[in-house]
Amino acid sequence: MLHSRSCSKRIHIAGMLLLASVAVPSLPAQQSAPSPRKDPHLIRVWGYSGFSQQLLRWESGYSKTHPDIHFENQLHAPSTVMAGLYNGVADLALMGREIWPVETMAYHWVFQQAPFGVAVATAGLNAPGQSFTPVVVVNEKNPLNSISLNQLDAIYGSEHRDAPANIRTWGELGATGEWATQPIHVYGFSGEDALGVFFRHDVLRMDFKPNPASHLLSDHDKDGTPAAERIAEAVAHDPYAIGYTSAPEAKFDKVLALSPGDIQPRDTTLASHEYKLTRSIYLYVHRVPDAPLDPGADGFIRFVLSPAGQALIEPSAGLLPLTSEFAGKQIKKLTDPMPKTAEAEDNQ
Repeated sequence: MLHSRSCSKRIHIAGMLLLASVAVPSLPAQQSAPSPRKDPHLIRVWGYSGFSQQLLRWESGYSKTHPDIHFENQLHAPSTVMAGLYNGVADLALMGREIWPVETMAYHWVFQQAPFGVAVATAGLNAPGQSFTPVVVVNEKNPLNSISLNQLDAIYGSEHRDAPANIRTWGELGATGEWATQPIHVYGFSGEDALGVFFRHDVLRMDFKPNPASHLLSDHDKDGTPAAERIAEAVAHDPYAIGYTSAPEAKFDKVLALSPGDIQPRDTTLASHEYKLTRSIYLYVHRVPDAPLDPGADGFIRFVLSPAGQALIEPSAGLLPLTSEFAGKQIKKLTDPMPKTAEAEDNQ
């Protein structure tokens, strides 16, 4: 078992190195800053295409008080947004998901430091693509009403960084009667999907050995239907299934609260981060340690985090404003010493 685990980790690391070798440009081993902008009044943004309208709202709002500033936007899939920074062709990167290890590695290879990001919005339950905050769903016939992250780790994982042992039947979750011996049919996202990576990081604590009976679906599958819809549909038709997905439209799904506290996924509990599966949307910028940020990028980020900038976030588009306390923490990060790792930025 130990040999198998060690081998698995070596294979995973090798795969990440291969991906990073493809992603990293041919640049010097260390570079102190992106290529200088020829126009000091230009801010170059690489962003996730699903947030294009939100980005334009922020830029339009900022231009009202800074008419001398103009923007050049390049909209991409989330997997290529960070490349704008470490290739030196962007001043800001608006991500559609959490930064991935291969992106952190690529950035570090170029700049010899961790990337620097601040949360600028909270991901709502219906954010575009795979940017949404997930909910845990079971069939409407299921007797459970809540579940903990530890229990999710025990259901979905095998190594159990948070849970003491496997949970494979509904009886192990407290169900009685005919439910007690029924197996849990597990549905989730694959390891190549943003939701799969998020869940593995925040729930399974980087357990790379999922429950072998899991049904892990992907937006990359040949089936053109989004994985989130297929997960919700599978749970709606299977009394013994559980899944994490977007807020379901299927009327036969039940959304579980998260314990302790039986926290329901609502806008208020997402904004406060009481709901422990809440995700954030980040703006990344190249920051030289012990030096001020580029004035153009700094001014725009501060506007986005200001009450005026947060008021431009439209919940109908799937994003939620930060609380004033959370926004204040992000503003403080602009002048605090840089964190040594990208992990240190999570949910601060």
